[in-house]
Amino acid sequence: MYNCFDIAEYFVKLAKKEGEGIDPMKLLKLTYIAHGWYLGFKEKPLFNNQIQAWKYGTVIPELYHVIKRFGSGYVDQETLDLYSENVIKEDDKDFLNTIWKHYKDYSGSQLSDKTHEKGTPWETSYNGGRNVPISMSKIKKYYKDLIEEKSRV
Repeated sequence: MYNCFDIAEYFVKLAKKEGEGIDPMKLLKLTYIAHGWYLGFKEKPLFNNQIQAWKYGTVIPELYHVIKRFGSGYVDQETLDLYSENVIKEDDKDFLNTIWKHYKDYSGSQLSDKTHEKGTPWETSYNGGRNVPISMSKIKKYYKDLIEEKSRV
């Protein structure tokens, strides 16, 4: 099993390969979205870090507290290296590459909007004032439902 930093670092590497960077909001949302799709497709978590519903969206607190210092700038890979613990397996790299290809052109704000849509785990968890944990089962159900919906089209 990975931690959120392993996944975030991989996305930073992908961006860097393309001569791009990733700001903290985009990195948080990409990492969360990858975790959601992974739960939906593979029925197991991509990482075990807690995800919470905050006022402005889904947050992985451990990742947020490390990368928030970058503000609207790009997160550097060296910082994430300090927290990464695992080498990502090839089949999981393929999965993450697919997520990257699909979402790389979205801004952090656009990804945040996606996580705020009606019925999302954030929307059904956030209670207006506190940071609330979002259960893995709620995230898994939401993404499994998306998969099922897309397979019917």
